[in-house]
Amino acid sequence: MFKRKPKPGTLLAHVLVTLAYPAARALTEPQNRLLLFTDAMTIIAIVLLVCGIVYALILRGDFDISGFAFLRGLRGGGKNYDAYKADRQKEREEAFNYPLFLGILYLLAAAVIAWGFY
Repeated sequence: MFKRKPKPGTLLAHVLVTLAYPAARALTEPQNRLLLFTDAMTIIAIVLLVCGIVYALILRGDFDISGFAFLRGLRGGGKNYDAYKADRQKEREEAFNYPLFLGILYLLAAAVIAWGFY
């Protein structure tokens, strides 16, 4: 599922951005901060999981023909489908699915935090 290792800088940026809302939500309320943090983190995790599944389909090449047709219509003419597919293959080999990875991680973390303080 995860062929490449994540880049630490990119991973840190994704973590900071995705945990900003749960942290802000927990810090702005006077009571039940941990409950609000885990609830917000669960919502973020589910959204990331859905986005990660769609991104996994994109990385697998399921939408290549749609992207090719869209770009060909937008630009008019251009290269053929085989050249487009070869270019996309290079990009796919270097890609890491951050949304799916963080969605799984946040869902597990929210479950552990909620279970530990139950």
